[in-house]
Amino acid sequence: MYDIGIISDDVVGEKMAGPGIRAWEMAGCLSEKFNVILIIPDYSYKSDKNSFFENLPFEVIRYSVANPSLIQNVGERCRILVIQGYILSKFPALKKLSAHLIVDMYVPFVLENLFVHKWKVSNIKDREFIHLNDLRVFNDQLLGGDHFLCASSRQKDLFIGSLMALNRINPRMLDSSPALTDLISVVPFGISETGAEGEAGHKPDVIRKRIPQIQEDDIVLLWGGVISNWFDPATLIKALKEAIVENGRLKLFFLSTKHPNPLLPEFDAAREAVHLADVLGLRDRFVFFNEDWVGYDERGHYFREADIGVSIHKCHFETRFSFRTRILDYIKYNLPVICTEGDYFAELVERERLGVVVGPEDAGSLKQAILKLAGDEAAREEIKQRMEAIKKKFLWKKATEPLVDYCQRVLSGQVKKGAVPGKGEILFVCAPKSQSAVRRFAKRYLWASAQKIPLKLSSRLRRLSRFLK
Repeated sequence: MYDIGIISDDVVGEKMAGPGIRAWEMAGCLSEKFNVILIIPDYSYKSDKNSFFENLPFEVIRYSVANPSLIQNVGERCRILVIQGYILSKFPALKKLSAHLIVDMYVPFVLENLFVHKWKVSNIKDREFIHLNDLRVFNDQLLGGDHFLCASSRQKDLFIGSLMALNRINPRMLDSSPALTDLISVVPFGISETGAEGEAGHKPDVIRKRIPQIQEDDIVLLWGGVISNWFDPATLIKALKEAIVENGRLKLFFLSTKHPNPLLPEFDAAREAVHLADVLGLRDRFVFFNEDWVGYDERGHYFREADIGVSIHKCHFETRFSFRTRILDYIKYNLPVICTEGDYFAELVERERLGVVVGPEDAGSLKQAILKLAGDEAAREEIKQRMEAIKKKFLWKKATEPLVDYCQRVLSGQVKKGAVPGKGEILFVCAPKSQSAVRRFAKRYLWASAQKIPLKLSSRLRRLSRFLK
């Protein structure tokens, strides 16, 4: 029997992105207090030469969508299940288990996919169909989960509104948990306590040794992640072209153009960024693209060698509720940040003076920010000192404290499984019946008269009406 099972919807292993990292690190933190099993997709990376999955404080097994019985069998042996992404739509039987179901919603995939499919699907009707399916999956999670995780107070507000609309926030819930702590917790993405995951033997010059065009005294701007469609690498490349006229030591390195999950489509923004760098004559001279995904145990080498971390996006709906985990990497490795305003981390960077925040699609301001930060080594050193204090707030052990506390209360019997709204409730809230002519007449002409009925009499009439129904 396991206390907690964590099911990842993304690859976990030597090469993994945010969702996989989150599941991996959560398993490590929770295993300090609970018996944990991590359940990962069968296409996760593993090398016979690597000991990534050896000597772990938690168990790891692989699942396949083609074999749902395995997930169900493991789920039946868990008292708590933590799921993410599309897991519940892939394995709907999980809703029927006795396990307490915690849904990790830190990736608002409904918002992200609006931008993923904008370029992939040309027909607006097809895009609307995809969106409706995403929304169905999203709402199914809200209806089926017992508890929900998000990454920030902004996301919490978004999800509380969604939960309210589906009657997950109701008089009974508020009576038992007025602050909704039994329903939703803020669990941000975190950073590990070590200087770098598994990097005891730090290898210097992983960028400069590979790329002879980048000299020892150049200023390296690092784009520390994949180039997703909701980012804006084009404005950054254009700003860099203008900046190198004044400072030819500037170089821009994109950590990866591909996602480690083989099931995800190619990002159009990545292809367009490569094309623009070609057109402007910057590729392999001032702008460099690393095609392969850098391993989890190796990525710190790149962050340590860079001088400035960049995260540039357009301002749109996804921005407000995003949680740019790459900026956490910049903070972890003391990289001064240049980022676009509008998201959670832009506020943090500005408030704590961790770099420069610019407006969206403003190449001129971005150029000045690059030149300012690249040309002031003393300012960069001051930022690094401030980051030492900030990073302690984002350690994984600190980030997962609300989750650990909630699991302890569940396992001790202090928190019971929540009542899930029935179909009748959902239909009543979301699909109200059209009013008959008699009801419309009564509502229009008799309402004022009804207000004059004494309170005691009106109460008796309501009880009589309910009895007759």
